[in-house]
Amino acid sequence: MSEQMLNTLEEVLANANRLAASVTPEQWSQQTPCTEWDTRSLVNHMAGTCNVLAAAATKSEPTSTPDDDHVGDDPVGGLAAATERNLAAWRSDGALEGMVSVPAEMPAMAALGVTILDIGTHCWDLAQAIGTDHGLSAEAIATIDEWNRQVIQDDFRGEGKGFGVALTPESDDELATMLAFVGRRA
Repeated sequence: MSEQMLNTLEEVLANANRLAASVTPEQWSQQTPCTEWDTRSLVNHMAGTCNVLAAAATKSEPTSTPDDDHVGDDPVGGLAAATERNLAAWRSDGALEGMVSVPAEMPAMAALGVTILDIGTHCWDLAQAIGTDHGLSAEAIATIDEWNRQVIQDDFRGEGKGFGVALTPESDDELATMLAFVGRRA
């Protein structure tokens, strides 16, 4: 399972980079489905999540939070550096063993799942903001949904808590089902 999860992570991170690279200069201030973030802020959050969870993978303390400035004047380059760091950290010896702190303590495999669900879901958000295809494979969507259901608890839902209230999917499509669980409409 761990190799499949690492392959899904690699796919999701590559997709995030592809989407960020396709943002035009005027789209960096576009609103995203995450109402608190424009496109640049969303890409910054994705880079921050990658950096914080890379620290978890290496069993070290993060030096920042996901919402500190991780991309500066180069959102595309900042995200690329963060995703490279994240993938290398998760592929390093011992990364998937034991417990990690993110800041809650959890098994390393669960933290890897959090990385996939966060970046994968935000790939869809970024695609919506810039009007392009999300690029997520059916396998990635299934993995994101699986981890969403394992990690997201009711007390993580609501305004300012990270996830919206779970919605009833408008169809039985895997993407619609995954998005509805985190409070979004496909």
